[in-house]
Amino acid sequence: MDPGVQSAITEGYNALGKVPISALLRHRRYRKGSSGLISVPDDTTLGEVMSLLRTEGILAVPVYKEVEGDTFGKEYTGIVSIYDVLAFTVFQKIFDQMDPGSSEFVGDDEDKLKDFIDSIVEGQQVYFNTPVRDLVGMSRESQESWTLNSSSPISSLLQMLTTAAYHRVLVIDEDALAASAMGDDDGPGPTAPPTGSSITMVTQTDLLYFLMEHTDIAPKLMATILNLPAQTVDELAARRATEGDANQVSGNRKHTSRVVTVPDSVTALEAFRVMYTHGVTAVPVIDKDGGLAANLSASDLRGISTTNLECLLDNVYTFLEVDTRRRADQVKADQLKFVEPEASLQQVVNLMLGSHVHRVWIAGEGDKPIGVVTLSDVLSTLVPDGMMAVEQ
Repeated sequence: MDPGVQSAITEGYNALGKVPISALLRHRRYRKGSSGLISVPDDTTLGEVMSLLRTEGILAVPVYKEVEGDTFGKEYTGIVSIYDVLAFTVFQKIFDQMDPGSSEFVGDDEDKLKDFIDSIVEGQQVYFNTPVRDLVGMSRESQESWTLNSSSPISSLLQMLTTAAYHRVLVIDEDALAASAMGDDDGPGPTAPPTGSSITMVTQTDLLYFLMEHTDIAPKLMATILNLPAQTVDELAARRATEGDANQVSGNRKHTSRVVTVPDSVTALEAFRVMYTHGVTAVPVIDKDGGLAANLSASDLRGISTTNLECLLDNVYTFLEVDTRRRADQVKADQLKFVEPEASLQQVVNLMLGSHVHRVWIAGEGDKPIGVVTLSDVLSTLVPDGMMAVEQ
């Protein structure tokens, strides 16, 4: 990376080290209003969690176990995300039973049909009645529950949210804790959450909104980074993922695409299995010519319920048309955003925040996907080489 760019990153990162996370929490309260943390006890069923994720328009929920004798009775054990749901779902035996191409599918055999239907109903009940505690640990993010204090610097939050594992962290809101202890409620400022809990969850999106609306904290850094071409950001992310430090990679090293695609002929279940196998949370669906046709992400699983579980066996296009009862401000399952390789990171960020998406594909000739920029990639550009919190 250009020494001037690296210098701007280091200078900006140091500036962020002087700003507490509490500044981000105040900004989020003014932007979104004050609301308590949405969390669930560990005996909540998967069906209830899926419904919660869908109706609230969220991708993850903290899980707690009740502790006797504790003032609030909660001990957080992890954050279960839609990727944990994906990992739990894709190889469930019930789908082999439901698949017409499976040897377990009995078709119109009347002698076996009743037993078959009974087994499907039972399988669905077992699946949706699974306690959420069984999903904790399906991914690295839910395995380890990290908590930061709101007095910690933004740079610590940035470093945590740029590992491969973490897209959100729990934060102890010390202002809310103090307000709760004093019984104060001062409107849109630091206010004790309705539950009396001082724990909140901060996401990558929260951090990006804060940084984009407070570019004055590190003006040189933001101006430099936002002018980088999308393809450069993709290549930087790929090099850091494979080498740990972009400066250790020769400039003429061939860039390997991080894009995992699925053809438009596959079923939704097959596409989700590809995601799980490759450790990605989204894939572009490509047409017969290799061009971008649709976007399928783990978040689309939120549309699954007891009434439509079999839709996972539908073609991916059909699956994306399933009514998921989204709110008007939620992104459609098939929303696809892409840019040309030379598009600036500013354009990418505008698409992410304006369209509420977590990734923007990079398309080459014939709209063929040649790269991707994720929220993690955007935030990673703000961390100096050698200071990345690389997942071990």
